[in-house]
Amino acid sequence: MDYKNKNILDAFWCSIDGLKILFKEKAARRELLLVIFSILYIFLMQPDLNMIIWLIVLPLLILSIEALNTGIEYTCDKITMDKSNKIKKAKDLGSAAIFLALVAYGAVVLLDISKLFLN
Repeated sequence: MDYKNKNILDAFWCSIDGLKILFKEKAARRELLLVIFSILYIFLMQPDLNMIIWLIVLPLLILSIEALNTGIEYTCDKITMDKSNKIKKAKDLGSAAIFLALVAYGAVVLLDISKLFLN
């Protein structure tokens, strides 16, 4: 099977297939809730433009990192299902990347909420 994208339309459909795979993952569906939370937060709290950008970009970045992490996990599982310290490290690093992005998102939300109490 030829996996090379021949044009932008092929690349688009590969991306759609990737999103279908991604949203079969429980973690990605949970992280999609951050997008919904961000939209609600923006409408209810009416933050400044910079904060709106962060509230939109960070959940999408988290989902992107989740997609990469899922790819790492699928690749590692294809290589071997046996216990391997190096495979565990690769999977743990992917998980750490998601964790750090979630911490960044939490910090952004807390920073904006803190403005309510400090003003």
